[in-house]
Amino acid sequence: MKVFGKYILFLALALGCSITSYAQSADKPVTLVLEERTTIHVGDFAELQIPPDSRYSKFSGYTVGGNVLAFVSRSERTVLYRAVQVGKGVIVMSPDVPEGECISCATRHYFITVVPQE
Repeated sequence: MKVFGKYILFLALALGCSITSYAQSADKPVTLVLEERTTIHVGDFAELQIPPDSRYSKFSGYTVGGNVLAFVSRSERTVLYRAVQVGKGVIVMSPDVPEGECISCATRHYFITVVPQE
């Protein structure tokens, strides 16, 4: 009977570890890649890293096109989004530049494709 009890304890421990590991990875945000398309699933979190350059410090974090991501929060260096619907979207991060300087040269684009949950 002792062997059976140890076996059950081992299975319970293994199951608990696998569930915890799955739950942690499911909520880990996907980092959006500059000037590339990032694919995520509905319900997943996406994280945008704000460059240390002070020209981008006023970026609000709100998306421009597609409405596939919902704004969750913003810290000094990151913006967190949640994928809310299937489709394509884009985040345009424009710098705060003095009048007359090239804004398009420093504008950053993050392209997103949201696919259905597996």
